[in-house]
Amino acid sequence: MTDTKRILPTCLLLAVGLCAPTLHAQHAGDIGLQVTGDQLEVYGPLGEAEDTSGVYLGTFGDTGFPGFTSNPGFDAAPGSLPQGRVGFNVLDGLRRWDPFEMDWLAPEEVGEALSISFITLQTIVEDDAVDGFDLAVQPDGGWHRHVNYELLPDEFNLRQPGVYRLDLYLYSTMGLADSEPFTILFDYEATTAEVADAIASMYQSDCPADFDGNGLVDGGDLSRLLGQWGSSGELPEDLSGDGLVDGQDLSVLLGYWGECGG
Repeated sequence: MTDTKRILPTCLLLAVGLCAPTLHAQHAGDIGLQVTGDQLEVYGPLGEAEDTSGVYLGTFGDTGFPGFTSNPGFDAAPGSLPQGRVGFNVLDGLRRWDPFEMDWLAPEEVGEALSISFITLQTIVEDDAVDGFDLAVQPDGGWHRHVNYELLPDEFNLRQPGVYRLDLYLYSTMGLADSEPFTILFDYEATTAEVADAIASMYQSDCPADFDGNGLVDGGDLSRLLGQWGSSGELPEDLSGDGLVDGQDLSVLLGYWGECGG
């Protein structure tokens, strides 16, 4: 997986401007970075009307090289950070969306790997969590960096079309708390529907009985279930998935009663 012949030459990346020189204007589509309290915080994408709550999208091939992208980058405005270094660590192996099972394949089921590099630094993401690398904060207190992402072929020298998932967080050498985990989804020749389904999966609640999304399974959710009592079809209140809202769904809801995840 680490055959350097499959990594785009550094000189070529520099020639097309992919190694991210220091810039002082925020770059639309990048992942915003700021300090809130004493913690690193990601937000954005920059230039979008709505924050995507820690889920970002990249597209392999958008720079003209198949299986390669340098987007999204990271962008902290000048004056945002004290002097030091900011880096990333990867929380899980590389995953790919399965459009048939409508779920994410486990990393060991994905034959491809992901190279993350910046000039001479490189991390390969395969089946497990892995440490990344860090880069210096700019002299003006900004941090505008575009690392290079390359989808490495499997053992048959093939790349499977689909949506690939990278889970990571940012850390600093300046004593700031790590960022919350976030995800970059990479589209490699996937269909529009596959991309949409993969993105939607990132917002599914761990508490399916929390119909109103307030973080609790409580009387409001119970009222909604009772309001659909006896109804059939594809309904959120059909928690058992048998096509009917009935006593089985009430039992499931009561099993989730209280704080989600508690």
